[in-house]
Amino acid sequence: MAIITASILDADYSRLREEVERVAEAGVDAFSLDVMDGHFVSRLTFGDYLVARVREWTRLPVEVHLMVEAPERWVRPMCDAGADLVVFHLEAAADPFDVIERVRAEGRLAGVALRHDTPVAELPDGLFEAVDLVNLVAVPLGYGGSASATDTFERIAELRRRIDARGLETGIEVDGGVKPATAARYAEAGADMLTVGTGIYRAPSVEEAVRTLHETTRGPGDERARARLERFLAVPSAHPSDEPARRERLERLRELLDVPTRVWDPRARTP
Repeated sequence: MAIITASILDADYSRLREEVERVAEAGVDAFSLDVMDGHFVSRLTFGDYLVARVREWTRLPVEVHLMVEAPERWVRPMCDAGADLVVFHLEAAADPFDVIERVRAEGRLAGVALRHDTPVAELPDGLFEAVDLVNLVAVPLGYGGSASATDTFERIAELRRRIDARGLETGIEVDGGVKPATAARYAEAGADMLTVGTGIYRAPSVEEAVRTLHETTRGPGDERARARLERFLAVPSAHPSDEPARRERLERLRELLDVPTRVWDPRARTP
């Protein structure tokens, strides 16, 4: 079956821990956190503090999707906060290979994303070998609930052909517009990981939504899809390069935000 990743963008932030825990219990494989800076996209969401709290609340893998300008500036804070996979936008990076190197230096997995209106042809062939995953965003950036762009399935198939032609096992993620009733089409087109927001968090039953997502995407590509992203699915899926220094940086963040240690103590916990 496809890897099912829950996007917390459409969760109820007033009770976010409960929202994370109930979806984890329903059986999703991972979580995706959309970090938006109000510049690359018009919406502003959250930063490294919230990523660190989600990391505390779940042992499932965490993807951080950077919808930000100058993504190289965000790599270390997000890795410190507990991101297992850092995905940045090709359109936002002056030097995508530099961003990837920064992620690798932190001991984490790297992915590159394309906006829904950026042609797949704009991805340099060399990037396929450098990243663990390519994220095809299927809706306009910034808000959940939209339907996928009409050419999404053709884009998935085109990307899979290019990756297979090079003999690589780079994963393909689709983010946006995926619903339980339509998930099978994305997997059949060649996607390995489906990121779902409103299809989970606004479903009448979270448990039924996640069960349907898994059951309808089960097929001959299951084993290969999970093999491509086995490092992401491992627990933990990545290891920080310098754990004591990372905790000290998180402690400085806690002090800057004036968060009481009884609420968050980075030195005492492992995000």
